[in-house]
Formats: sequence, structure tokens, C-alpha cells
Amino acid sequence: MHKYGLWMPLALAACAAPPSERLAINQVAGVCDDRALGTFVGQLPTEDTSLKLMGFARARTLRWVPHGGVVTMDYSPQRLTVQLDAQGRIASAKCG
Repeated sequence: MHKYGLWMPLALAACAAPPSERLAINQVAGVCDDRALGTFVGQLPTEDTSLKLMGFARARTLRWVPHGGVVTMDYSPQRLTVQLDAQGRIASAKCG
């Protein structure tokens, strides 16, 4: 099988589909969607918040990054990366 596997056709279809269809395709493919995560900024990183973030983003994995923390630059379409501020609160949540 090609190195991109089965997710490539789904990813390409998601780009061409209308928004409502894109959401359905993203859920099937396990592709993270960070468009609705702005409401989490300023919240504390609790287990409940983790579950809510992953549910809203449809992410398969979550990566917490402490303030000033260093992360690898590898991109994962199923991962949600949450950056914390100096007070230990959520500063941003982005897929990748």
C-alpha cells in the first residue's frame, strides 16, 4: 500500500467538501479540528478539561506543553497540542 495509506483520500475529500460534510469526514478519519477551542483559553488543565478538549476537537491524542516548553515539530493530524501560559492556564489549543 502507498505510504499515505487510506487517510489521504479522506483528507483530500475533506478539503473539497462543504463544511457539514467536512465535519463528518474528519470524524471518520480521526482528523483534529481546532476551530471551536477558543473558549478553553484561560481554563486550568484538568482531566475534565482534557476530555472536553479532545471531544470538541475530535482528537485522538492530546499533548500538554508547559510555558516555555519545547516540543518536536512532527505534525500529527490526530493530535491536539495545548500550550500553557506562565500561570499554568491554557494559552492556546491547536491541532498538529
